[in-house]
Parts: sequence; C-alpha cells; structure tokens
Amino acid sequence: MRSSAIGSVLRLAESPGIIPLAAGSPAQELFPNADVLEVTDRLLRNDPGALQYGDTAGLAQLREWIAARNSTRLGIGSLPERVTLTHGSQQALDLICKALIDPGDVIVVDRPSYIGALQVFRLFEADLAPFPLADDEQLDALSSALRGGLRPRLLYVVPDFANPTGATLSLLQRQRLAELADRYGFFIVEDDPYGELRYDTDDGGALPAIASLSDRVLRLESFSKVLFPAARLGQVTAPAELAPILGMFKQASDLGNSGFLERIVLELVTRPGFTEDRVNAARLLYTERRDALVAGLRRYFGDKLEFDVPGGGFFVWARFPGGPNADDLLTGALAHRVSYVPGTDFYAADPDRGTLRLSFSGAGTEELTEAARRLYQAWAEGQTGVAP
Repeated sequence: MRSSAIGSVLRLAESPGIIPLAAGSPAQELFPNADVLEVTDRLLRNDPGALQYGDTAGLAQLREWIAARNSTRLGIGSLPERVTLTHGSQQALDLICKALIDPGDVIVVDRPSYIGALQVFRLFEADLAPFPLADDEQLDALSSALRGGLRPRLLYVVPDFANPTGATLSLLQRQRLAELADRYGFFIVEDDPYGELRYDTDDGGALPAIASLSDRVLRLESFSKVLFPAARLGQVTAPAELAPILGMFKQASDLGNSGFLERIVLELVTRPGFTEDRVNAARLLYTERRDALVAGLRRYFGDKLEFDVPGGGFFVWARFPGGPNADDLLTGALAHRVSYVPGTDFYAADPDRGTLRLSFSGAGTEELTEAARRLYQAWAEGQTGVAP
C-alpha cells in the first residue's frame, strides 16, 4: 500500500491562495444547503425513526427509486433487491473485490485509470492488466490478449468522461466489452460518477450503459457529484446472483449506511424536477469552467501542452510532449500557488511521466484563467530557470 497521490497533493495545497486544480470536488455553489436544512428539520420533527438503525442494504424506498430510474433512464432491467447502497463508490469497489477477487486474480484496467480503484485492487493483491481501452476503437489489444489466454476476473472502466482522461467509450467499444465479457466469462465494473454531467449537446447524446448490454455488469453510481459528497452515498447494481453476496459483505463491514442521510437524499431526489434542475445547473456552471481552463491553457501554452477537450466530467488530461516530468514540475507549480495531480499514479504500470490531471470543477472562471497563467510560469521557469 502507498498513499494516494491525490491525498498528498491536497495536503500540500491546503494553504490559502492556491488555486485548486488537483481535487475533483463538486462546486460548493451547487450544494442544496437550504433544501437539506429544510428536510433535516422536518425529518427530526416528524419522523421518530429518522435516527434509528436501518436496512443493511439501504433504505428500501431509495433503492426502489434507483432501480426504477435506471430502468427508465438507462434501460437496465433491475429490481431493488439488486441495489446495495454503499459509503460512496469506493466502498462498492471494496465489496466487489471481497466477493470476487483472490490474490493473483487478473483485473483489466484502462491505461490510465482511476487512482482510487487501483488502490483497492492492489490491496486485494490482484494482478493488474492495463489496456488503452478508450484509445482502441476496436479493442483489438484486449481481444488479442483474451484470444491468447488472458483470463481476467474483472474489467474496470469509467465509460463516460473518465477520471482522469475525460474520455468516453464509443457505442462500438461498449458493445465489444459486453460481448467479450459474455464470451470469456469475466465481470465488468462500470463506474459512472459523471454520466449525467454532459456539456456538449452536439455530440450525439448519451450512450447506452454497458449494464444494459450484458448481465455480467456491476454498475456503480454516486450521489456525490450532483447532490453533495458529504452524504458519502453511492450504490452498486449487481447481477442477481451477486447482490446477496455483496449484501453479506456490506453487513460484515459496517451494518449499513446512515439511514438519516439516506432519508434526506430520498426526500430530495423524489421532489418533482429537483434532480433535473440540479443536473442542468451543474452542466451550465461546469461548462463555463471547462471552457475557461481550456482557453487559458491554449492562450499560455499554445502547442507546448497537449490535451483533448472533455465533453463532460471534471477533468482535463494534459501531456507535455517531450517533457518535463509532471512530478518534478509540481514543486514549482505549488510555489506559484496552483495545484494539480501528476499523472504517474494513474497508471497500473509504465507511467507516462509527462502527464497531469487538471480539475476545473472547484474553481471560478477567473481563477481558472489565472491558474493556467501560473502553471505556465512554473513550466517556463523549469525550462529556463528564469521567470517569464
């Protein structure tokens, strides 16, 4: 085990004045503080059981809402019994590994992939097999490895606006993953924290969930990005044969989530139009912030920094062609009062050390423009030793 690079950078960047491009935190301006206050007050006054223990799998009414919404929105035919509420998606990953992974089992991951997932998989002593999933339109490399004898237990992927790259899998890639899982007998963990945060309206719209294409998918979602992360509430929708097993491990782990917070979330999401209004407000705000950071990077770096513009999510994944090492640049960036996450720890093996993850979700548009300028200053000084 080793400390997360994100946690290390956040600790370094806590001092005032640093513009945070490191943390993938939702914008506090979007938090429904007044709504939470009103619901909390009403629950404490009118619901005697609001502070009592609850069902280990989670509040039944909330699981019913999740199952019904996923059926309508994503075409996933699931029952509430297949839904387990968890302490964020991170606990869902832990429960899945407890249920399915023995030391030495192979887990296929994207190259690069989400740090938090890599940490969990390493904790369970899995062998990680990285493949550039989003960059391989036909998934030729993975298909070839499977034909050659690779037998993974799991494949982990963030199909929409991935952390860290912002990449989205195409329809063909989703279909191919579902076909390969059915053919070779592995499970897919489909982690979807950002799927609703789509900013470009001319990109063809939302693509089908992989869970709607195969019965071998465990789908993870979270309330953190659209409601508020302090609820620490996520969920996993599992195949019928796995859901009870995840429930047993959930019971052994913590006996259940906070029933009080589950009731608050249920009250909010079942209000007519509430979720849709939150998503629309988030899309508007984050589109402005993404565009501000992208414009700033283009203005100051020109072609000295490579990146794609993400169609959603929280991150711009960037790369210095030919250098410098993004790990080494971080010291200078923090001296110029801007933070980011070096790309190294997002790789299961053989990292590209010129990569870095820049988050636009937690800073205002003017701050993001200034962050690009500060990052350029740090880069220029690293190149010449003299401030530009």
